[in-house]
Amino acid sequence: MMRTLAVMARRYGPTSAVGRRRIATGTGAVSIGLAALAFAKAADAANATFTARVASIWWLPLVVTPLAFGIIAWVTLRFVPEAAGSGIPQVIAATADPGRARTVLLSMRAALAKLVLTLAALLAGASVGREGPTVQVSAAIMLWYHRLFRVALRPSMVIAGGAAGVAAAFNTPLAGITFAIEELADAYEQRVALLVMTAIVVAGIVSLGLAGNYVYFGVVSDTLGLGSVLRVAPVAGVFGGLTGGLFARAMIALGRDRARLIPALAGRPVAWAFVCGVVVATIGVLSGLTVSAVLTPRRGRNSTA
Repeated sequence: MMRTLAVMARRYGPTSAVGRRRIATGTGAVSIGLAALAFAKAADAANATFTARVASIWWLPLVVTPLAFGIIAWVTLRFVPEAAGSGIPQVIAATADPGRARTVLLSMRAALAKLVLTLAALLAGASVGREGPTVQVSAAIMLWYHRLFRVALRPSMVIAGGAAGVAAAFNTPLAGITFAIEELADAYEQRVALLVMTAIVVAGIVSLGLAGNYVYFGVVSDTLGLGSVLRVAPVAGVFGGLTGGLFARAMIALGRDRARLIPALAGRPVAWAFVCGVVVATIGVLSGLTVSAVLTPRRGRNSTA
């Protein structure tokens, strides 16, 4: 009996490879929940600060936004190029090469830079989302804990970290699972599913315990009858798919051919960022709308998002 217990302890105890992996996943998920929630609060505060300033100084975006775009682009290219982009491409690439992810794509240096630069962009009125940055930072945190507990790096760790970040940041566990399946897991195996579910549940519990049971994007109280839904849903789906696809193709084409379309900005990414800032600020000022919107979590009342 004692011998059996000793064998089980060696195989599944806290010092075994399996035990260390479980501890790393659990502690990583807790940290991801805390980090994602703190990042969400900081992003809302940055948006609120910019909105308040624009309300009293309408021309402020015309100065601040282009300068901030240029400075952020220069800092990124000069010091942390791995923090460029949304963050999701880095995580997808890291699933194919966890070893490179440890030192480059998902290093804590890149994660911290991603947080700071994203908040700076929001503070300057940039229309940037935080899903991508949250995914990259969460995956970096998960990998850091696995290095700390000397656990072999696997693509499933990257998947679990990114999905847990989405779940905790927006209080949407199902979205975390869907994100893992659609964006990260090319081969969604049973082992991956177990790790993802564990990380999502733990991170979600942390977020729920600290922030309460809330719907981040609000609750829409209006409803449609079945007949109306059957008529509207196909039209909305087709129209949304077409416009979304065309917009995506336009963005890809602009990024690929911008040197040919705007020769003066060829090979000058900082200048390109400055021009983009001018466009964003001008649209915001002329339309009478702020270029970044405050979205406050709603509790106990209906709202539209």
